[in-house]
Amino acid sequence: RSAIKITLLDQRFVVGVGNIYACEALHRSGIAPTTPSNTLVRSNGKPTKKLELLVDEVKSVLKAAIAVGGSTLNDFAAVDGTLGYFGHHFQVYDREDGPCLKEGCSGTVERIVQSNRSTFLCPRCQK
Repeated sequence: RSAIKITLLDQRFVVGVGNIYACEALHRSGIAPTTPSNTLVRSNGKPTKKLELLVDEVKSVLKAAIAVGGSTLNDFAAVDGTLGYFGHHFQVYDREDGPCLKEGCSGTVERIVQSNRSTFLCPRCQK
């Protein structure tokens, strides 16, 4: 019954999805981070179409980030000194008060706090 964003960050359920990638995948899939996790699973235990889309978007976000070396924040660099450039592709993460970059959306990115972590979302296109 916890919010889907909290579930995505819980290593008991999903391994390797950090705060940035959870925000980005939820945005791409159009799911509000406050959506109760249990509403994304049918009574027979099978995933809803929304959950299937979220799984696909998590994979897509992670692949895109890996392809450009990850996400460099502040003073982080890889062992060889290279920086990650996925930050240039953020749709919502760390873009509070900026325009939503999803095609056709005229919303504004907001920041909320969930479990003491910043969550970025567009309330217009994430339901």
